[in-house]
Amino acid sequence: GICGVNLPDVIQRIQKDKMNQGRSIELQIQDRLIARGHEERLERVIGHLVQNAIDASPVGGRVWISLERRSDKATIEVGDTGHGMTQEFIQDRLFKPFQSTKDSGMGIGAYESAQYIRELGGDMQVESELGKGTCITLTLPLFVIRTTSDLHEQEPA
Repeated sequence: GICGVNLPDVIQRIQKDKMNQGRSIELQIQDRLIARGHEERLERVIGHLVQNAIDASPVGGRVWISLERRSDKATIEVGDTGHGMTQEFIQDRLFKPFQSTKDSGMGIGAYESAQYIRELGGDMQVESELGKGTCITLTLPLFVIRTTSDLHEQEPA
C-alpha cells in the first residue's frame, strides 16, 4: 500500500543505475524528504523520466535531478539539455495513453506516470524548448506520520 518513500534514497539509486550505464547525472538534493507513494512505482516513474532525459541528450549533455521542499510538497525536477519538444507534441502526444515516443522497456509512459502522480495528490508539469532541453517537475505530497488513533478512524470497519 501507500507508505512513506524516502526520495533521496530513490533518486540516488536511479543515479547509480544510470551511472553504471556510463551517463553522469547531477543531483541537487536540498532536503531529506519522505513522500507519499509506493516506492517501486515512484522509482519507476522517476527512472523513466530520467531515462527519457538521457535519451534526449547528447553524450556530453547535462541531465539533472533536483529535490526540494516547497511548502507541504516535495518537488522533483528532472532536466536535460537535449533536443526538447514542441508544445504541440507535449499536448498531443506526450500525455496520451499508449503513445510512447520510445519504449524504453520500462512499461510506463508519461501518461501513466502523470496519472499515478495525480492519484497520489501530486502533479506533473512539463516545460520544454526545442533545441534547448526539457524540464519535468513532479510535485508530491509529503508523507505525514499520523498517530494510531487517526488510522483507526480512517479504516472502514
